[in-house]
Amino acid sequence: MPVTKHKRKTVVQLKNKSSKRRAKHSVIEKYPRTFFYFGASLIAVGIFLLLIGAHNNAKVGLAMLSIFIGGAAVMLANSALPKKTGQ
Repeated sequence: MPVTKHKRKTVVQLKNKSSKRRAKHSVIEKYPRTFFYFGASLIAVGIFLLLIGAHNNAKVGLAMLSIFIGGAAVMLANSALPKKTGQ
């Protein structure tokens, strides 16, 4: 009897381990530092467009979109960055 229970436990454990390996991660979770720099550059471009094209409504709209999308990318990437646990 104990032999069959042991076999069942190993099969269940193998299924759990394989499902953990196949977990899908988003692109932001795979490359958080890249998205952080991408978002920061979008914010910089947006500020630049605000300074240069303040008289043109299209440039102001593009600058606002750039700043909002860059801010969202920075916040998502910041939450996905690994936390330092050293003391």
